Amino acid sequence: MVMPFGKWRDFEDCVRDFMGRGLDEDSAKRLCGYLQAKLGEESSTWTGSIEHREGKIIGGEALHPVETVHPNEWPRIRVYLEDELKRAAGTLVGKPLSLDHIYPLKGRVLEASYRDGALKYVAELDDEKVLEWIRKGVIKKCSVEYEWRSLEKVNGVAPKGITFTGLALLKDFEPGDPWTTVEVWEMVGNILEEKIKALEEENSSLRRRIKALEEARDESVKRLGEAVIDPEAKPQGLENYVPKDEIIRELRRAVFERVPRSWGYGPYLQNRRVKALIRRLEGKG
Repeated sequence: MVMPFGKWRDFEDCVRDFMGRGLDEDSAKRLCGYLQAKLGEESSTWTGSIEHREGKIIGGEALHPVETVHPNEWPRIRVYLEDELKRAAGTLVGKPLSLDHIYPLKGRVLEASYRDGALKYVAELDDEKVLEWIRKGVIKKCSVEYEWRSLEKVNGVAPKGITFTGLALLKDFEPGDPWTTVEVWEMVGNILEEKIKALEEENSSLRRRIKALEEARDESVKRLGEAVIDPEAKPQGLENYVPKDEIIRELRRAVFERVPRSWGYGPYLQNRRVKALIRRLEGKG
């Protein structure tokens, strides 16, 4: 018998949930396996809110293929190569968290992989004070800790054979890589929901506008058979008439060429409907 755990009906439901949030299938399975084991015996009977547990999950981008400067360290200029980050990404899994590379934190990295031009991570952090700093924006950046096997001279020095040993959340220090991010998982979910809502509202507005235009067009056709038409006269009731070509241009500006996988199926479906409407207006569908 398949037993539920946390807010998920079963393991596959958990995997689908995290894939919808942007993880690939293998990463989602590893994370769900961890969470299932973490919930343990309470997984079949727990009926409370998942929010507290989700609030202990953080995620973001830990490192990019960039050149970083470290004035008081050696090597002073470090170049991180994309191939090296891809190879080393998995070594960050299971590594501990710290604050400013000094104070150990109760937590560890659950998942890490290189995708979309960044070393991305998901971690568990059991420290409410630090979590609140992240929510308030006091902590927004992070920094990896690692060992290297050798150094290669590439417009500076490129560490090779990297093995990650930890991840530091930065409160009082600046990161070497300024594009790193740290977010509480619940905040990541809220950002995605806001993007989806905005897209849906924009599409709804366009549909209302198109419907109004179609109704005005139908009314105009009716009037054509009732009176002599003055070619110079502006049709009544169409003071706000917008040409079809302009509507198509507006729709093209609103539609996305490709909806990011992390946005989920809802925005993808809405985007596909708008594309179908454009083809219809152009007489191609």
